[in-house]
Amino acid sequence: MISYFTRNKGKRELKICEDSLTASVFDCLKYLPTSMFWEILQSSLYQKKLPIVPGQLFDIIFWDKWNASGTTNSKYVEPDVLLRFTEFDVIIEAKRYDKNQQYTQQMENQIQGYYNEFAEDDKDLFYIMLGGLHSTKNQDNYKLSIKLESGLPLVKDVIICKTDWTKILTVVDNYSTKIKKTNLPTTDSYSRILDDCISAFALHQYYKKEWLSEIKYSLNINEGSLKNYFNYSLKIK
Repeated sequence: MISYFTRNKGKRELKICEDSLTASVFDCLKYLPTSMFWEILQSSLYQKKLPIVPGQLFDIIFWDKWNASGTTNSKYVEPDVLLRFTEFDVIIEAKRYDKNQQYTQQMENQIQGYYNEFAEDDKDLFYIMLGGLHSTKNQDNYKLSIKLESGLPLVKDVIICKTDWTKILTVVDNYSTKIKKTNLPTTDSYSRILDDCISAFALHQYYKKEWLSEIKYSLNINEGSLKNYFNYSLKIK
């Protein structure tokens, strides 16, 4: 969660919000090996669109401020997270909840803002909608045509991906369980990082789920037991 404070989002006070959730989760995940971090992100997507091999992750930037030229913003464009790899970059726009908060204009502004800053790098760009989804269905790529300072046109095809916090938590929890089963000293640190990540989710009211089909002890539910339960509950009230 250190990025939440170093980027002056919390103003020395922790508030449970979209920014604290984003910083808490990604500040944990960034300490994992790049291959594991990338696999967790890949596995959480509703459509598998990211490259299989990411290459070197050389920077993670929270809430960068980009030139707003060509956007509907008046001052600057501020994406939540930018992952910078050698061959491509990834914008992550995170929302506090899983439903109905993403909007197209913000996505278009952030993509334009990115190319205002990094067009000369001429890298592929992936845009991940994290949370706030109106639909989990596949979304077409976003095509952008811009002019470089040299006056030459640059046409880019930005790949749009989708996930939500619940899916990321499920993947993180699965990895944590898998690592604990290996019982290897070399993975102890990864296990602790993932446990901290799960705790960060819980702090923001996202909890691990245990499905009835996965419960290992027997549970006998019948009409009699339900009647006894509700009768008891009514008496307590």
